[in-house]
Amino acid sequence: MLKKIIVTLFTRGFVALVNLAILLVSSKQLGGDIRGQISLLILNIAIIQVINEIYTGYVLVYFIPKYNLRKIYTTGLAWSVICIGITTLLLIGLNLYFDVEISKYWTHIAILSFIIIIHSFNGVVILAKEKIRAYNFLNFFQPSLLLLALLVQIFVFDLRSIDSYLAALYISFSISLVISIIQVSGIFKNIGQSLPPSQTGEIFKKGFFNQLANLSHMLSNRYNFYLLSNNVLVGIYSTSTSLIESVLIISNSAATIILTYIANQKEEAQNVRITFLLSKICFLLSLVCVLVLLVIPAEFFTFLLGKDFSETKQVMLCLSPGILCISFSTVVSHYFSGLGKQRLIAVANFSGLFTTMITGYFLVSRFDIYGACYATCLSYFVASLILISMFMREHKLSLGSLFKIRSDLKFLRTVS
Repeated sequence: MLKKIIVTLFTRGFVALVNLAILLVSSKQLGGDIRGQISLLILNIAIIQVINEIYTGYVLVYFIPKYNLRKIYTTGLAWSVICIGITTLLLIGLNLYFDVEISKYWTHIAILSFIIIIHSFNGVVILAKEKIRAYNFLNFFQPSLLLLALLVQIFVFDLRSIDSYLAALYISFSISLVISIIQVSGIFKNIGQSLPPSQTGEIFKKGFFNQLANLSHMLSNRYNFYLLSNNVLVGIYSTSTSLIESVLIISNSAATIILTYIANQKEEAQNVRITFLLSKICFLLSLVCVLVLLVIPAEFFTFLLGKDFSETKQVMLCLSPGILCISFSTVVSHYFSGLGKQRLIAVANFSGLFTTMITGYFLVSRFDIYGACYATCLSYFVASLILISMFMREHKLSLGSLFKIRSDLKFLRTVS
């Protein structure tokens, strides 16, 4: 297990560097206003994807080893087409209500959503079959291709608009989709027909709570995009959020492995011990990253991102307490997901979103962009506290166990 986590961590680390380069190029070369438009466009695609993944998301990691994959996959394709159409129409109404000016991009949003969703669906199938190498490759390849396409358009063809970013999205996800389809086709050739038909109702039930949790988590921060007054502020806030969230590659790397491990193992005591240890390690490593941020001059971010982003460091620091909470609770969340307990995660994350919704308007109107940070941190703290409390209470873990690491590290090395 330790080897898989390290490999996944390095892969996600490279991906984070690529995403950082994308962020730097798009921010400095396109400016705060266009960066804000891109953030709103990506947010709408992400909402469509999260809702679609009620059926096609990571909850399938729990079902694919146990049920007929062909049935699961064909149902997922049909669901995707229907869901994208309905969700896009609903989001058009939502954006009109908040007076968000991205109306001319809805056709692109719908088409890109379909490409991205099927690519992600294929990735879930690949992960569920524990093909970690192929899964990591796809996660690295797509953003790398996006960066390359963006660089060519900006520095070769001198194209600096939101259309440049759209074209890069089309190129990177379309080619990655073809590769993922080839991978999934190989999986279909090697599966037997002995597994029982998929329990579609059960998948939707667990998927609903899983995606309610994911949507709540995403909107706990991104809901503030709608409350900020203009695209430039959205650009600054979204860029700062993306930068500080790069710290979460540590916990996300461990969480991905935990998800597949828990779904395929039955030793509860061992699962609990590994989960709690990895949560503590992820928190400590994330804390180190935040401490490094403290010594980086604010002018460094202005130099990298452009004059519109002079407040980036301060915004990142304001968000960092919430990010540290999430760095601990992410592994615990995936532990519950691996056991099919999506309802517990949904309760915690929805409580976090509710915290944002009842505090966001007041805090943003009073403290502007920093109010958005305060609302997000409160949200993350509430969600993390609920998850960790449920985990510790269920397994009768004491507060003292939070500080027990050395002996657990020796144990982790023995786990395959």
